[in-house]
Amino acid sequence: MDAKELKKWEAELNICIRCAYCFEGCPVYKELGWESDGARGKIVLSYGLFSGELESSEYIADKIFECTYCRDCVERCSANVSVPDILTAARTDLVNDGYKNEAHLELLDKIKDTGNIFGKELKSPVRNGEVPVLLGCRLLERTEDTKRYLEILEKLGIKPKVVDETCCGMPFGVLGYKDDLATHKEEFRRRFPYKKFICMCTTCVFFIRKNYPDLEAIYVIEEVVKRLPEVEHKKLGTKVTYHDPCNVARGMDMVDEPRSILKEIGVELVELPTSGKQAECCGGGGGLLVTNNPLAEKLAEKRVNQALEIGVDTLVTLCPTCEFNIGNVASKNSGKLKVKNLLDLVWESLK
Repeated sequence: MDAKELKKWEAELNICIRCAYCFEGCPVYKELGWESDGARGKIVLSYGLFSGELESSEYIADKIFECTYCRDCVERCSANVSVPDILTAARTDLVNDGYKNEAHLELLDKIKDTGNIFGKELKSPVRNGEVPVLLGCRLLERTEDTKRYLEILEKLGIKPKVVDETCCGMPFGVLGYKDDLATHKEEFRRRFPYKKFICMCTTCVFFIRKNYPDLEAIYVIEEVVKRLPEVEHKKLGTKVTYHDPCNVARGMDMVDEPRSILKEIGVELVELPTSGKQAECCGGGGGLLVTNNPLAEKLAEKRVNQALEIGVDTLVTLCPTCEFNIGNVASKNSGKLKVKNLLDLVWESLK
């Protein structure tokens, strides 16, 4: 296999000291239990592909793609090895070597055909305001929710400008389709030609900040934190638990902001057993929902059970994918746990 993408990460591959701190919080390793399921094992496999000591195989491809990109390993790594970046390189080399998952191809074809992950025509709720707003695929599909979230911006003094957008390209990136990503990025820029904008989706804003360095994506929560105390709103007087999305807590270092919003709107917070930068992943990231949906649901089930064990009936989060995966599992299990976006509570407070 020509590991040309992994070759760019030779130094990082050599930095890993095999200490195994990354095992402690890895959601996939804790569920499956094999060395090759953890970050260290995946780094070893990637090094083997890079050095030629290992031949590419379905087994290696399966292991490399079974990662949520939760970044818990990065948070714990004493050598600061960028595991997700290395795995993206390994995925790209594997794809180029012919290891193409049919479910991945189906998802990416949907984006190419329709501009969104659902493979169907989705119309943006066009607004002719002043501040460009990127919704993201999941919120673009949730028409009623999106209308409420745009109302939040309006009540905070922001006039949203919404256009007919397309996917940010994240699935191409995390699934190893580098050339397709380059092509799609051109389409994204054409459809959404703004340098500075508010981004409603957690995944989109994290991906754009990393892959479109010339763009300034402002996460909607940053505006809510800044503007909410200045406008009239009511206290809700409810009790919830909060699930920290990986891209928010570890990816963007935002742990206090969502909690300050909950406090501002009069919501009592009961913390989950793991929270903040130590929060367990819901299983929805890194393409795992497509790669291995049963595994993604098992990881979400842990969060559902933890929430029920601490005696709350509502879990709130910020990431639409976390909301989807945890909410889907919650409804399948007992239905006792309601799953909401934090923006839903903000909207209720502003009504």
